[in-house]
Amino acid sequence: MSLRGRGIGSAAHVPIERFLIVGIDTRKFALSSELVQGLLTMEESGSVSTLTVQGQEYPSLDLGGQLGLGQAGDGPETRMVLLAQAGIRACIRVDQVHGLVEVERTRVLPLPRQFRSEERNWYVGLILYGDGVAIGLHARWLLSGAMQGEGGLLNQSQPVPLRLSDTSDRMRKGIAC
Repeated sequence: MSLRGRGIGSAAHVPIERFLIVGIDTRKFALSSELVQGLLTMEESGSVSTLTVQGQEYPSLDLGGQLGLGQAGDGPETRMVLLAQAGIRACIRVDQVHGLVEVERTRVLPLPRQFRSEERNWYVGLILYGDGVAIGLHARWLLSGAMQGEGGLLNQSQPVPLRLSDTSDRMRKGIAC
């Protein structure tokens, strides 16, 4: 607004979110950049169930297993992604790190109507990336495995989330989740 009370046009501030796009099996997932603490190669991380980096412990989570996908392999692009939020730490193994992307918050697409139940707490939404889509994962759900059980593994008494492969089948058949 000018001194005389007339409005002066300016660009509206649009909130931007940053996501790290990672691949497990053939699927792409988006992790909030605020959650990501670092990336390690397999040579740097070794084959331990809990990584210790700069005095901080990061229990290993099997994200592929939680989502009903194959476990990340041992290829040259395999990485361990260190995650932390509110004092909770974990690491996940991914087949590939595709890159960092900035997205306007309004461009994170909502989940399709087939997602009606508990899975709304697991996925942030869909993010267009390259010629495909990355599935945004909620930080709280992702790190919930680190709060349960020894070594960050999911406690079997807790409900296991709907597998991503089950959801894909239901969406293709038009069955509500």
